[in-house]
Parts: sequence; structure tokens; C-alpha cells
Amino acid sequence: MKRIALLLFAGVLGLAAVQPAAAQTQEVTVTVNSINEIVAPDSVNINVDPTDGDFTGTATTSNGYDVTSNDPNGRVVSVNVSNNNSLGEVESLKILSSGTEAPGDATVNSNITLVSDGSAAISNATNLTGSFTGVDANNLPVQFEATVSPDFSPTQTSTSITLKYTLTSP
Repeated sequence: MKRIALLLFAGVLGLAAVQPAAAQTQEVTVTVNSINEIVAPDSVNINVDPTDGDFTGTATTSNGYDVTSNDPNGRVVSVNVSNNNSLGEVESLKILSSGTEAPGDATVNSNITLVSDGSAAISNATNLTGSFTGVDANNLPVQFEATVSPDFSPTQTSTSITLKYTLTSP
């Protein structure tokens, strides 16, 4: 009886050794779609309080801009004034580099004058940031400075300036 069990065990072991386990392979392919997307910051109100004869005010966006890009050649954030009508008594409007952030490892180039002497200083897009690649950044602040004429009456309606943000090639 022991001999039969031993032979049976050896036979099963022999079959297991002779027949390799069945193996299957699978290939997984990962593709990535191109994305270059920017969402402009929320509106910002600049309050000018001319207490000491200074008709300048600053404000930073409470909800900044968002950028997502995987362009291997890089992108920059550009900005321009898109309404070229009379801007009232607004003498100047600038984006201040010190209070503005750029996505990824990019930097904000410098202060950008958007309005000068009551009219759009730039109607063509101007680079706000240096070049960046591979970013997904949210709520990047933009700080503005406005200077108005002393003739800007506190009872007049405010002046709105429309800015356009785009992602462009460096």
C-alpha cells in the first residue's frame, strides 16, 4: 500500500514537473493627449483712496489664474487689453511682478503697463511669464496697480478694463 501511494505521488510530481504552468502576456499602452489651457483670474476691484494726494491703488486677485500645459516645446502666459475704448480717467494700469506668480519654474518678466495716459498701452499680447513646460497650476495670483486722474469723480461709475490671457509659444 505504501508502495502504491509512493508511486502515485511520484507520478503526480513527475507530471507537474513535465507540464509548465501556462503563461500569458499583456501589453499596456499609455497615450497622453496634448493640453494647453488657461483660465483667467476672477475680476478684481481696485480701490483708490487719495488720502495723501496719492491717486494710486493696488489689488490682488482673490482667485488667480489656472494653467495646464504639457507642451514639450514650452508655453508662456501672455496678456493684453482687449477693450480699446476710452478708459476714462484711468491714467495707468499695471500688473506688478512682485505680487504676481508664474506657473512651474517660470518667472514673471517684469511690471507690465496695460494702460497708459487713459488708453491701452498694449493691444497685442505681451508675455507676462517666462517659458514653462509640464505644469498644472491653480490659483496663481495677479497683482494690479491703478493710477487715476484727480478728475476721476467718486460719484461716477467705475471704469472696467477687459484683459485677455492666452498661452502662446515662447
